[in-house]
Amino acid sequence: MSAETKLFIVLDDEQSIRQSIASFLEDEGHTVLRAESSEAAIELVKEQPVDAAVVDIRLPGKDGNYFMLEATKLRSGIKFVVHTGSADYSPPEEVRALGITREKVLIKPVRDLNMILEALKH
Repeated sequence: MSAETKLFIVLDDEQSIRQSIASFLEDEGHTVLRAESSEAAIELVKEQPVDAAVVDIRLPGKDGNYFMLEATKLRSGIKFVVHTGSADYSPPEEVRALGITREKVLIKPVRDLNMILEALKH
């Protein structure tokens, strides 16, 4: 893996969205793992040196906020971008403490997937 290549998790319960974002990131030269639940994504973080995650909030089982908090306990350097259909989503205080700012919350549908990579730069 080159210095530019990152290992991503795309966490979304909607297969088509998960696939679309993963394909975009792979086309940009990144390696991508996919998960449809927070629980599955946590297992991936335990097994792989994940650099960043694109996280849906409303998921079956534990929500995306839970994933971000737990993933950070396992790998402190993970960067997150929230990708949610909840237009009124406001990160709870403990998630904001992870660096989730307004620039890192994208509302579905994101028409230009480059916004995901841009959000990771902030």
